[in-house]
Amino acid sequence: MLSLKVGKVPALVDTGNQFLCIRSDVIEYLYLANDPCKFCSCTVSCTLADGTRCKITNAVRLHLKLLKFTWDHEFKVLNGGPFPVILGLEFLTRTQMFIEVSSKRFSFQFHPD
Repeated sequence: MLSLKVGKVPALVDTGNQFLCIRSDVIEYLYLANDPCKFCSCTVSCTLADGTRCKITNAVRLHLKLLKFTWDHEFKVLNGGPFPVILGLEFLTRTQMFIEVSSKRFSFQFHPD
């Protein structure tokens, strides 16, 4: 779970995804709840886990909290999907997240800038 200004959002760590992604309905909720959202445009073509090809044209910068650390991340905005938030390789690299699959454990080797 990721903590945002207005509450917590379920998140999936996806090592096969390059970006941080968030569903458009979640962004709409956060925006209406006055969570600070900084919108920008982007142009990214990608293939989703189910094989669907899509073009992403919107992104949003959000301030989030994970454990006791907080920082800003840019999320690509998806129109639908099974998870509200997907944390891809960009997140894993930036936070230096270590995943031990066999024991179902994870840790972080980071300190946010």
